[in-house]
Amino acid sequence: MLDNFLEGLKRIIKSRLMPVSIIYFLLFFTIIYQLFHLQIVNGDEYNNEMELKTEIKRDLKSTRGNIRDRTGKLLAYNELSYTVTLEDIGELQTNEEKNAMIYDLIQIIEKHGDTIAYDFPLAFNKNDEIEFTVDKNEELRFKKDIYYHSKIEELTTEEKNATAKEVYDYLRGFTDIRSMFDITEEYTDEEALKIMTVRYAQFMNTYRKYLPITVAMNVDDKTVAAVKENSEKLPGVDILQETHRVYADSKYFAHILGYTGLITQEALDEIKSNGQEDNYTLTDQVGKSGIEKEYESYLHGLKGYETVTVNESNRVLEVKDTVEPVAGNDIYLTIDSDLQKTTYDLLEKQIAGILVSKITNSTNVGSKGVSAADILIPIYDVYFALINNNVIDINSFSQNDATALEKSVHQKFLNEQKNVFRQLDSIMALNSKTLNISVSDEMEGYLTYIFDLLQKKGILIKDSIETTDEKYLDYKGNKISLSEFLQHALSKNWIDLNKLDIDEKYYSTDELYGKLMEYTDKILTDDGEFNKKIYRSLVYSYKLSGTEICLLLFDQGVLKYNEDEIANLQNGNISSYSFLIDKIKKLKITPAQLALEPCSGSAVITDTKTGDVLALVSYPSYDNNKLANTVDSKYYNKLFDDKAYPMLNRPLQSKTAPGSTFKMVSATAGLEEGVISPGEKIIDKGVFEKLSHSPKCWVYPNNHGAVDTIHALEVSCNYFFYEVGYRLSITPTGKFDSTLGLEKLQKYATMYGFDAPSGLELSEYSPQISGEDSVRSAIGQGTNNYTPAQLARYVTTIANSGTAYNLTLLDKIMDVDGKTVLNNKATVYNKLDLKASTWEQLHKGMFEVVNGQQSSIDHLFKNLNVQVAGKTGTAQQSTLHPNHALFVSYAPFEKPEISVVTTIPNGYASGNAADFASKIYKYYFKADGYEELLEKGVTEIENTQTGD
Repeated sequence: MLDNFLEGLKRIIKSRLMPVSIIYFLLFFTIIYQLFHLQIVNGDEYNNEMELKTEIKRDLKSTRGNIRDRTGKLLAYNELSYTVTLEDIGELQTNEEKNAMIYDLIQIIEKHGDTIAYDFPLAFNKNDEIEFTVDKNEELRFKKDIYYHSKIEELTTEEKNATAKEVYDYLRGFTDIRSMFDITEEYTDEEALKIMTVRYAQFMNTYRKYLPITVAMNVDDKTVAAVKENSEKLPGVDILQETHRVYADSKYFAHILGYTGLITQEALDEIKSNGQEDNYTLTDQVGKSGIEKEYESYLHGLKGYETVTVNESNRVLEVKDTVEPVAGNDIYLTIDSDLQKTTYDLLEKQIAGILVSKITNSTNVGSKGVSAADILIPIYDVYFALINNNVIDINSFSQNDATALEKSVHQKFLNEQKNVFRQLDSIMALNSKTLNISVSDEMEGYLTYIFDLLQKKGILIKDSIETTDEKYLDYKGNKISLSEFLQHALSKNWIDLNKLDIDEKYYSTDELYGKLMEYTDKILTDDGEFNKKIYRSLVYSYKLSGTEICLLLFDQGVLKYNEDEIANLQNGNISSYSFLIDKIKKLKITPAQLALEPCSGSAVITDTKTGDVLALVSYPSYDNNKLANTVDSKYYNKLFDDKAYPMLNRPLQSKTAPGSTFKMVSATAGLEEGVISPGEKIIDKGVFEKLSHSPKCWVYPNNHGAVDTIHALEVSCNYFFYEVGYRLSITPTGKFDSTLGLEKLQKYATMYGFDAPSGLELSEYSPQISGEDSVRSAIGQGTNNYTPAQLARYVTTIANSGTAYNLTLLDKIMDVDGKTVLNNKATVYNKLDLKASTWEQLHKGMFEVVNGQQSSIDHLFKNLNVQVAGKTGTAQQSTLHPNHALFVSYAPFEKPEISVVTTIPNGYASGNAADFASKIYKYYFKADGYEELLEKGVTEIENTQTGD
């Protein structure tokens, strides 16, 4: 067999085809080798050489600087977290594909409790109506971009005036003109808006497609895992590890620190105009408010970068040189964090104590409408407040998972709503002549609300109404009914028929009125505020009991489930009144939640020697952690619906008449201008009859007798300061000229800094020195209007005898290596060069206010280890609301260290603000019992009524 094989092999070798076969074999082998070398060995190299490659510079974000208190305690810092990004890699070509992918991504993000990061200029309000969320300038910038213009001036009139609904429909693709995103009807309106938000961010990133946009920040680990698991259907989506902003003890410092968020196009344009374009992109976090915003340039740091090579699909092929980022600087504030937190807690307890002392287990409103002095709060107001301020969510009553109690309460509402609508249909029937004043107070309130709502919705066109029209004046004068007025409004074309969904068919005025009533019923049914009015009716008609209100607090998780408390309420072992008073005392239900009067307050504490602010307290506050990085939209909307206005920075953004706290300005003017002299006594006659309007002293029909400057301050004698204002207004010829007196008061108010904001580095309202009635202005009335921070500068100036500082919150700025970048000291706004006798009169007068024999508040300061000087002030609002309470002060009297200004809007009496201040001093100077002060709960406030 072997022989046969060898013989065959010889024949093949000797064959003439053998050389040709060898040649073909060698050629084939060579080809195979070259293919292997090209595709396997050097395939990537050649492939890269063949691709279209671009070299670009990619940003490396810096770490934001920390914010600390004066001792170095961290108030704002950074933590590592995960960020979801989206890169436009070109794999998804159609709008349908892009929308579907983004929808899937949003579903994954929201499934685990996270939210998309971008603020969008459009949002649905609580009535499910689309509206703009930005001011007019930013709205026009937005329209410029979406309508493909390079300048706002290029917008057509139609584009400029496009409503939020028209813009939304255009972006979505519900119009005849070209759409940007073509988001089909398979998505709900809310889903479409979220898709639109991400698509818009991509659109604004058009010229830097190689940079990913941020979709969500600080996401949960479950979100990270879900994104990675679904990576195949989420092309371009990636998870990055970045830092997010964290605020320690956020409610105490929220108004000072502010919060961060993604930069807006408007802010980026402003930064570019300031020459910082290279340090910011649309994916950056910036300060949105507070110190975060004011010191953005220090906190932000410097970006690094890396040079990368990308292919035509924007995939990175190679990373070349890298420049590391530089971390932002640390900001040190003048704030003492422990003092700040303690003051906030004391303020909350003080307000709760005032409420507890005024809430009655009845419908008695006390002196409301007659006098502001003794207004009471019926417990029924408390019941309704829990609904009115959304502590109890009435929207959950109609949900499928509503509790039995919630369903029962909702049925009561539906029955009452049906009854209200039946009455309204009768009162507002065609040609009805039923006047608003002829129906019950409750029904009159409904009718007034309807008129206002029709104006708010633009159905009754406010600008078209002729205010001199006879019928309009008759309606305002309660001479014709709302029905008659609206029919007249239709005939005068004051009604926007386009909003009534009327077809082209001809309608008579009567038929149009019917259409208007149908539309009115529809908007009332969906209007949350109107529905709350119906709930108020249920509460005050006893159809919705206090017990049910209390039990709803457990059903909705406002209060932690407690079987014994629930049983006691159900069995009647505890009344709903006692239950709620107990919860208020324990701060399980807070003044902020109730949003009654009072529900807010402020305190400003300064170092009188330096102008440093040691505490800047605003109550109520909010959690800025929920607004930083990614805005929690549900929480954000709740804040803006909150009737206690927690976002308002009260020391800087609430103004009030200073009341009697202004009397040191008047005393300064009188003494320095020589119209009164130290020790001179003026007899208080009770009524100041030198003017026709004859203002009265606050003790009228009594009087203070003969008082000098010191004792006029002590007892806050209005008559004395009326006389000062009057004398300042006397011309050389002996005539009374109010303008002259006002000029002199303004001169000295300006010296104390009342003509400008306090100097603090945050946004502050401008002050207003009174411009009318010199006599009343001398007691702090007229049109005097100042923020608590401006009052703080004023009393600090008195305490240090003449140095009016621009108050400051900034102590120093240090870089990442611990080197000082900036050492800050408060600048001097003004130096008051007053006579020594004038300062003596002011200081002694303020001392007597707190410590004198006729002091109404001396008992509040008995147990301190320092002597306090101060001045109470009461600002009147109306007889329907409690007076505002103010107190300005400093201590120790002999060698002042700090000043304290406390304000409690609608706090009834200045003694309540003084009582709060006394507790601050007790804590600050560690007087006996200060530890107990911190541990003690809310106590009912004693009667600290003062009439100044």
